[in-house]
Amino acid sequence: MAENRKKSPISASLRILGGRTFAAITAVEGLKLSAASRKRMSAMKVGKLTPAQKRAEVLRAYSPKGR
Repeated sequence: MAENRKKSPISASLRILGGRTFAAITAVEGLKLSAASRKRMSAMKVGKLTPAQKRAEVLRAYSPKGR
């Protein structure tokens, strides 16, 4: 199935949103991060995690077993 996907002309590194951009988008949409989410994002920034490690951390935080 993955073979049928079209490749994006935009590289993956250009599709990653920075913290300010993400905050601006969520503010327009009326969304707010919880205190736990803000703390987790700060810890990920300080920890200098790779994108794969950041994804794993977010998935762990929002999976039923991670709570």
